[in-house]
Amino acid sequence: MPRRKIAVITARADDSEQRTILTGITETAFALDTDVVVFSNIYNHWISDELLNYENHIYDFFQPEQFDGVIITAESFLHLSVLDDVFGRIRTAAIPAVIIDGSAEGFQSITSDDEAALKEITEHLITVHGLSQIDILTGPAHIPVSHTRVAGCRQAFEAHGIPFDTNHVYYGDFWHDSGEALAKRYLNGELPLPQAVICTNDYMAYGLCDALTAAGIAIPAQLTVTGYDYTEGRIYYYPVLTTYRRNRQLLGARAAAQLLSPDKNISAQADRLICGNTCSCGVNTAQLNEEIRAVRIGQFHSAMNSAAQFSNRLTLCRTIAEYTSVLAEYFYLLHGADRLYLCLDKAWNHAAYEGDTFLCCMVNGAEASDTPQHFKREILLPALYEERETPMVYYFSPLCFQMRLFGYTALAYSQPQCYDFSFRDWNKTVVNTLEFLRMKNDIHYLTQCQRVSSLYDSLTGFYHLREFRKIIETADAELAANCYLQAIKLSFSADGEYLYGENYRSDIISECAKAVKQAAGRHEICCRTADDLFLILCKAKDGALFSDKLKVMMHHAVCGKYEEDQVIIAYAEHSGTIDSATVDAICRTAEGIAADKRKEIAQRKQQPHYRAFYELRKNMLASPKHAPSSDDICKMLCLSKGYFRLTYKKCFCTSYVHDCIHARIMLACYLLCTTAMSVYAIALECGYTDEKYFARQFRQSVGCSPVQYRERHC
Repeated sequence: MPRRKIAVITARADDSEQRTILTGITETAFALDTDVVVFSNIYNHWISDELLNYENHIYDFFQPEQFDGVIITAESFLHLSVLDDVFGRIRTAAIPAVIIDGSAEGFQSITSDDEAALKEITEHLITVHGLSQIDILTGPAHIPVSHTRVAGCRQAFEAHGIPFDTNHVYYGDFWHDSGEALAKRYLNGELPLPQAVICTNDYMAYGLCDALTAAGIAIPAQLTVTGYDYTEGRIYYYPVLTTYRRNRQLLGARAAAQLLSPDKNISAQADRLICGNTCSCGVNTAQLNEEIRAVRIGQFHSAMNSAAQFSNRLTLCRTIAEYTSVLAEYFYLLHGADRLYLCLDKAWNHAAYEGDTFLCCMVNGAEASDTPQHFKREILLPALYEERETPMVYYFSPLCFQMRLFGYTALAYSQPQCYDFSFRDWNKTVVNTLEFLRMKNDIHYLTQCQRVSSLYDSLTGFYHLREFRKIIETADAELAANCYLQAIKLSFSADGEYLYGENYRSDIISECAKAVKQAAGRHEICCRTADDLFLILCKAKDGALFSDKLKVMMHHAVCGKYEEDQVIIAYAEHSGTIDSATVDAICRTAEGIAADKRKEIAQRKQQPHYRAFYELRKNMLASPKHAPSSDDICKMLCLSKGYFRLTYKKCFCTSYVHDCIHARIMLACYLLCTTAMSVYAIALECGYTDEKYFARQFRQSVGCSPVQYRERHC
């Protein structure tokens, strides 16, 4: 039976308030063997910024039908209208939904007793400090919670017979600037300075205290200030704030239990007032020391995450394969996480976001996955559906650079944990360097495309197919009847752009074009078709020599330099009469040969030890001179000689010894064609110590001596 899954819709999951709620949710869900999937933006919803709020696209990935229930933390959003579409999808899917500290039609509500808490704060000011001239700074007037908190203050006033004046209630936005604005009104004489100000959240209290102390107002000697919500950041402000700590973990636990097991008994520590230096009670030393210790741990993680080396290494990457390997190397920056899933739109490096198919690479502290998983948008993350012994919590966060959406990340934890403030810097580094990598690939491509015309291909300088056909059609009958046509089909990996960068194809095409030019003389006519197929036309009498030299040049340009999956090269040729029908036929032949080669490679990958043998062969092709002997390989891989010979031949349809000889002879052919090196020097460069033995083996493979080969091709 599949494990149950619940979703959590929140904002700024790195904030201490949300982390505490999420801990309560995940602890309860884990106890009931349930996965938790959290969708959150990174930056502050309370700041009106078009670029930052573009991150709200992360909520578009939430699909209610995939979950057994959903929890919304309403207080993390300034305007719940951001979630109108989410609410609509939840109602359509008809799944159970719980909203924390808020209300929505058809949703169950789990709320803090804000009235009782604010009544307790007001009672403290009246009974302990003897204050009666008290102003109240609350949130936006259109949010019910703003009025609920004011109602608690009013109850305390009325209980002590103190008149409650609504003119002393001021509305803000639950952020620093509201406190600063109220302070400005006190300082410029617009409002009389009261004995105390109750701020219905800590951020507004921080802004008020900062502005007043900067102007010389002594707190609490001239004014007592209290906050509410205990954001765990009060040690950064002066004086240390008196506030109220709600048990947010209990809220999260109750919400999860309401979805998964309504009868489950949830017990936790009660809410409480935490005194500081903004009232005359003073700060509790033990409490303050505990806060300082927690902050120091956070600062250590933040300092680790801000390391310039991490950003520099990502900036130097040329491909996504390199990029994910650097993420694996610096995975420790995501302290506590088990895995990171980098999910990018398949067209992440194109001009427009598509959002239909995604590519996912898994990264952990040991490695990055070699091959990305393709999945449709509806899947969200393949790992969610894998069988596991224990539940996990996944945090989905947007990858946005201004108005460009690359995709998202998913952080997986096997413990009820959440990322902290340092993740914001990590995420920013990732999106900035992704954009840098995208731009780098664009610039690389543009610098390669130096010639643009209707006749010539911009990357290679070869004719377009249409112009190539015109040349054939206008040729005289005698010339057309005595031609040689060579086709070279380049097939690329479906994952290539993702793994190797968008322009890895253009790099390989450019290298192959150079090889064609090296093999061709002044009279050959070259063409590149739209589907990466080269056509080369020459005189029939030169065809055999050209074909031989071309394969040598192509071997040198590609073999040992690129992965087997990066490019597959297929050859087809035709001698005799050439016309448009011949061109079409040879193109189809080359396509068929390429398809057969793809099947062959797919089959060889199923052979045991394929990856080890492939790496061995790739190194041998790159440097035949230093190819190890069969005995050394068998010792290194702990294989018997017979088993190694048999398995290698199954993989590559030739023996290891013959493969080495072929690689050395191909290198010798290349050097004979392109350099003035002596035959003896070439023999040494190819790994031969005996020139005569080299010449004999060369003749057996090529059919002529090295000197004759050079004369023939040069």
